[in-house]
Amino acid sequence: MVRDSLDGRDLMFLSSVMSHVHSGAGSHFCYQTFGGYQVNYKIIATAFAALWLITGCGQTEKKSEMVAETPEPMATASVEVTTATESFAPPATAPAALESTAPMATPGAVNMMAPSTAETTNPMARLEAPYEANRSVYTQIKVEVIPDKKGPAQKTTATSAKEPLIKVDSHPMGDGPVLTGLDVMKREQFSSLKGKTVALLTNHSAIDRDGNHVLDLMMNQPNVNIVKLFSPEHGLYGNVDTKTPDVKDPATGLMVHSLYSTKPDNPKKPHHPRAATLEGVDAVIVDLQDIGARYYTYCSYMGYMMEVCAKLGIEVIVLDRPNPVGGVYVDGPIMDEDLEGMVTGYFRMPIAHGMTMGELARMFNTEKKIDCKLTVVPCEGWKRDMFFDETGLRWVNPSPNIQDLDAALVYTGIAIPESIVSMGRGTDEPFHIFGAPYFEDSQKLVDELTTGGLPGIRLEAADFTPTGTLSRDHVGEGRVCHGARMHITDRKTMRPVLLGVRLMDYLQRHHGTEMIDEMKWNAAAKKSLPTGKKVPRIDLMKLRGASSAILCARIREGKSLDDTMKFIDEQVAGFMPMRAKYLLYPSEK
Repeated sequence: MVRDSLDGRDLMFLSSVMSHVHSGAGSHFCYQTFGGYQVNYKIIATAFAALWLITGCGQTEKKSEMVAETPEPMATASVEVTTATESFAPPATAPAALESTAPMATPGAVNMMAPSTAETTNPMARLEAPYEANRSVYTQIKVEVIPDKKGPAQKTTATSAKEPLIKVDSHPMGDGPVLTGLDVMKREQFSSLKGKTVALLTNHSAIDRDGNHVLDLMMNQPNVNIVKLFSPEHGLYGNVDTKTPDVKDPATGLMVHSLYSTKPDNPKKPHHPRAATLEGVDAVIVDLQDIGARYYTYCSYMGYMMEVCAKLGIEVIVLDRPNPVGGVYVDGPIMDEDLEGMVTGYFRMPIAHGMTMGELARMFNTEKKIDCKLTVVPCEGWKRDMFFDETGLRWVNPSPNIQDLDAALVYTGIAIPESIVSMGRGTDEPFHIFGAPYFEDSQKLVDELTTGGLPGIRLEAADFTPTGTLSRDHVGEGRVCHGARMHITDRKTMRPVLLGVRLMDYLQRHHGTEMIDEMKWNAAAKKSLPTGKKVPRIDLMKLRGASSAILCARIREGKSLDDTMKFIDEQVAGFMPMRAKYLLYPSEK
């Protein structure tokens, strides 16, 4: 049945859906990719909501007490909905949720914005939008109400500012006074960029304290002339898990030059920007959210950009951001010099480096003798022993599979053997679970990994089956993986690298001569070793996590875990004096 009128409850439903659909999804962040085409999901979701109401599917049974409170005939209304985009700061806290069962105020009046103190589930929260932060969007609903179909119409307008749709990590957000480098530059109205032609190396994670994206902020500033865009792994939108071509940004018309390209000009340096793409540029701004791991690739792209800019005489400006896992924990083997790469690491340092992107840039520039003209805009208010949820900043997934702070915390250790063990990619729990089809007994695995204690982390036996995606194969795809689920019990005492090394030791002792074809290996493993050749699995660790032939040899030779961890501690101690020269932030809260 097609309905010819909408009542107040319907208007509340429509307003709520419009709120969730349009919040945080302005011109740059409302596109999803399907089959190679970019689709505006706001249009689809809005049309669905309207169809739901018009066809009567969304009509709900009225409560008896509500009927008693409304003896007069229910008002009818015509609705006009418009959306607009403004660059204004959203409120510090999320607006009260619309209560779908809120009573009507009086006959003939529509209370669309009735607040609710109860927490409600965001019906749009599971939309994995490629962009989760952008300009604030408001929805304006004009309602023409006719109480009893007699007399003049009463016109009412309700305008509601919407909080950007940001996925927040599992820990509560703090109220700390931290400002990112972007916030600092914004406060100064980007005055340092006046008269400069600017390129931007960034992705979806580069938002200010209010949830505004760096691209939106700068495009709206008369002082800033952005002419080029560059994206790291996962693309500008942060929703791609494979190599990407250069594309045109639909909102600005600017070309987005991919540094994780499908067609690199120089196969020997596939992740360096091409000199031609930087022609006419005075400064490159780097704004990327790192997570504190050597093999998390964003710092590598920053280093490659610095190298090319140094040769071209172009300034590099790094807008710094907090290290989400804090700036105290430094751990893990130092990478072998001959294993340097985009994935293994740009610089010879421990896996958990405990530094920010700005600090890394300073270290890269001096220690690697890049000598580019480098400016770092530091954060304000951040201390080294702060975790991300203590900063008051908004969490945005920095990459598709780092979906909360807990995942970032364990990443520095558990990802060491990622080439050969599933880390939960292709499941709803990436980097919260790990396992493999060839692990025979999940509980046996847990018992061995926790022997001797595992500070700050509790393991629970778990079986899971990863699925593939359109972009890549996953370890153990389509097969039951036996493994463990990680629960962080004390993030100040946890040592993820210890868990990673124990897992390496377990692999060596129980699965040291497995066939490579037992699983679908990643591209690096397939190219590095002949298909079907029997080799110790532990050798594959050099491809990514450990990146240390000495460490792998120690484990292969059956050295005790205490001896292996002592070796790592010695390497970390040797790194600390050099690291100290480039730190920008104090240790105390």
